Formats: sequence, C-alpha cells, structure tokens
Amino acid sequence: MIPSCSEDHIRVWEPDGVAGGIARECGCSPFAASLLWMRGVGSDSVREDSKRWISPDLSYWLSNVDLGAGSEKARDLWSSVGEGSSVVVYGDYDVDGIASTTFMMELALLRGARVRYYIPHRYNQGYGFHPGVVETIAKSNCKCDLLVVVDCGTQNIDASEMARSYGIPVIIFDHHLARGDLATSDALINPHVDGNDLGRQLCAAGVVWSWAWKNEIAPSDWLIRNLDVAALATIADCVPMSSPVNRAIVREGINQIRTSPRNGLQALMKGMELDAASLDSDSLSMRIIPCLNAAGRLEFADLSMKIFFPSHDVEDHAQKLIDLNRRRRDMSTKIISDVENGTAGDSKYKHVLFGEDWPAGVLSSVASHVCALRDAPVVLAAPAQSPLVRGTLRVPQGVDAEAILSSISDDLVSWGGHRMAAGFSVNVSDWARVRDRLEELLANTESMVEKEDILRWSPAELNLAEWRDAERLGPFGIGNPHPRLFCSYNGEICAEPLGRKGNHVKVFVEGRELLGFTGDHLLHSNCTPSGLVYKPRINFWRDLESLQLILEKIIISDTQGQIQ
Repeated sequence: MIPSCSEDHIRVWEPDGVAGGIARECGCSPFAASLLWMRGVGSDSVREDSKRWISPDLSYWLSNVDLGAGSEKARDLWSSVGEGSSVVVYGDYDVDGIASTTFMMELALLRGARVRYYIPHRYNQGYGFHPGVVETIAKSNCKCDLLVVVDCGTQNIDASEMARSYGIPVIIFDHHLARGDLATSDALINPHVDGNDLGRQLCAAGVVWSWAWKNEIAPSDWLIRNLDVAALATIADCVPMSSPVNRAIVREGINQIRTSPRNGLQALMKGMELDAASLDSDSLSMRIIPCLNAAGRLEFADLSMKIFFPSHDVEDHAQKLIDLNRRRRDMSTKIISDVENGTAGDSKYKHVLFGEDWPAGVLSSVASHVCALRDAPVVLAAPAQSPLVRGTLRVPQGVDAEAILSSISDDLVSWGGHRMAAGFSVNVSDWARVRDRLEELLANTESMVEKEDILRWSPAELNLAEWRDAERLGPFGIGNPHPRLFCSYNGEICAEPLGRKGNHVKVFVEGRELLGFTGDHLLHSNCTPSGLVYKPRINFWRDLESLQLILEKIIISDTQGQIQ
C-alpha cells in the first residue's frame, strides 16, 4: 500500500538561481545542481563540496581518516605474520562481520599464513566475542599465533583476558559504540574509542580495509580489487553515505563487482537473474545483501563465507542462499501479520512484542519495518537457546537505542549495537522484569520528528540523461538519501491497474507514468491529493535501459483524512 501523509511532514525545496551557478561551476545538469543545492552546497563552496559529493577521491579522503592509536600497534603485530604462522579470525554473522572475516583471511593468506575462522551462531550463542570459543581455540590441536577479532570485541573483556591468559595475542577491529570498560587486547582499533569523525562513520569492514590501506599491509592494486566486500558491508550496515570515504568505498567496490565479480557473487547474481552491469547500491541492499544475511539468520553464516571463498559447487551454495532468503521472507511476513493483527502476546505491551514461535534470527529486519511503519520504538523478542530470550530494538530518529539498553544492562546477559539499532539477550527468569522496564522506557521516549526534504520537479522535465548525471551524487543512503521529488496534483487520482494480478497501478501526471507498486487501493479512492512524491530509477530490460518514475507517497492537505 502506498502511504499518505500531510503537508506538514515534508519540506519542499523550490529550485532557485543558486542552482544555475552550481551547474555552471560543476559542469552538471540543472537537476543535479538543484539536488546539490538542497544538500547544502552553495555557490561560494562549489569547488570544495564537489570533491565530497560528485567525485570523492578515495586516497585523499583515506589520508584524513584517523583510526586511533591501535592502528600502528596492529601493524607492528601483523608484521610478525608470515609463512607457517597460524591465524584465527573471529567474526560476526551479518554481512559486515562476514565481509570483515573474509578480508582479514585474505590478508593472512597473502602473507602465506595458515588461517581459520570462527563465526558464532546467532541463535545458540548470539553476538560478541565469547570466552568459551577462546578456550576451545586455545585447547585445540591447532596452534594459534594470532587471534584477530572483527566487528565485535570492544567490550568483551572476559574473552580478551582469557586469550591473554593462554598467551594468544589479540587484535580487535570494531566500529561499535564504546561505553565503560574496554577489552584489554594487544591492539584495539575502534575509531569510536580514539579515532576521528571520518573513522567513526566506517563499518567494521571499512575499518579493516582502511587500516590495511593506511599501513600499506598489501599492494594498493590488490586492495582496490578487494574493495567488493567492504562495499557490500558499507551498504549492509547502513553507515552514513554523507561520508566521502564511505561513498568512495562503495563506488569503487561496486565497480569491482560489476567488472570482475567473485565466482560466488557471480553465481548468486545469476541465480537471481541480476545483470552485473546494472548493479547499484539499491539492488545490492534489496537483493544480494538479504541473501547473504539469510544464512546467519536461519542457519550458519558459513554458507555465505562459501560465496566469498567458493568451492566447486558454488552454484548449489548460491541457490541455497536464495532459498533461505525466500524462507526468511515468509517468516517475516508471518511475524508482521502477528504484529498488525495484535496477536503478538499480551495486549498491554505496545512497544515490546514477544512471540513464542518467532524465529529469533529474522527479528531484526522485521523490527526495522515495524519501527518505520509506526514511527515509534519497538522491541521484538523470542525464545532462544534455553534459558535465554533474544530481542532486537529499533528506534526512530532522535532516540538512542544503545543508551536504552545501557540503562538496563544490569538485567541483561549480553547486549550491543548502534544508536538506532541494538540487540540483547536475557535469562528467561528475568524476562518479565526486563519487558516491563523496556515498555516503560520506550513508552516515554520522544522521537525527533524531522521533515523529509523533497525537491519540486516536474516529471515532464526529467529524462534519462539528467538522472544519469544526478546519479554521480550517489551512492545513496543514510545522510545522502535517494532523491525524492514532488509534483503538485489537483483533482482525483487518474490511475490504471498494472500487473497480472492488478495490484499495481499507473498514475498519469503531466503526460508521464508514475508506477505505484501495491497501489491498487488508489483505484477506489475518492480523496483529492495536493501532491505526489516520486523517485527516479533506471530499469533494464533486454539490454535496454529506461527511466522509471516510482510513486512513493501521496500528499494530502491537512483538512483531509488518510487515503484508504
């Protein structure tokens, strides 16, 4: 269903003369210049800002990244790795953790070391660097000369101390927020501890890759070829795309995937009927990344590792990931239905929802959907390996998820995350108390309502060449959102059914078609909107590309009700 909102929820930008000056200075189209102007670029700062928005130079921006004092310590420790060394990489089960693990293993193999990896099971063990795994590594028949922990570990004090007690040197690469006591390791690289703002905006794979670049751990051409995993992780972890470093990483990484994809990624794209040449951040986030995440959510993340380190049966691995993701979608649909129908446990809880039969591994993506739909904080929780309950917290803009869990950490077995997303585990015996505490906290939070910035632009005045020019402002994401456009619309909606089942529509505006997916409700609506919000995208069909305009939202005047 296409949502509707009042005029108070959007901020419409009207292009003015400043955009013309930006277009002349940057050599871009008036449309792209208007988007730059809307993002804060002024005529007096065009040349400097264009380096950030239009053509961010990876090498230049990396030279401005500060990862903290641990970076040099890790470089010195890494220099001891060579032929015959035994390295273990300990990662996490999401795409960022898998990508970081992959890249670290490749660096070790480049030095001739023997390398193994360990990724905890989401359901049985949960997030983090676990002491029990360290003990298993230490007592195994295979020696461990160096333990590298990626995408976790900053505050896993017990695990780090256990490794040191066995005489195993530890390097931690992380990007999670750090509060309170930190793990004692031989080298801790986490920009949130002592790095700068550019460093703090990196995902874990971005931290590891940037560390390797800045310390010349591998040849620069080899590092560029292996930017694919860092790009996937950067998109998957929703780090700010306003950062020129992140945008440069994603740009170059996507180029590597388009031109010389790994065998596993190529098999995955083939199985999903994706053309490598048409890949962009949207198709990666909506198609490829959910498949890579599905393994860690429903089974073991090892399956996704096999996509990055493919064996002879790579097509089978790719197909299994596709099937797992289809299963995940079905499970997610069921949970969303439970939430919408009010069957998610005790009705007195509005924010903290619990399902006895919900699979814990798929809760995070569903929680994000519910949070966005309600524009309110939400916890989804389910039974995990006895005696635990696992939950995931998602919050809207202006609410700090990590701070909320920190305030009840005395009741939690483990927890961690970011400002807008966090996860936790709690003993079953403590769950009732924790649930009540969370419900009270979330009921009393106040989100910061932000208007959505939208550029007024007539559909009749946008063509493929102009949008191609505007795409230079991408990749799009948090802090650099995909452009949303506004056009006035007076009178009843003129729409026709589209698709085999007729659940999509075409809305006609100024001689152009806007595609409204799951918009069949508009065929029977008698509401008169005051405007439409739409976004452009490139469509590929039989080697031909065309510009599609996608209807995103219906704007109604404050005197009218919501469109049903």
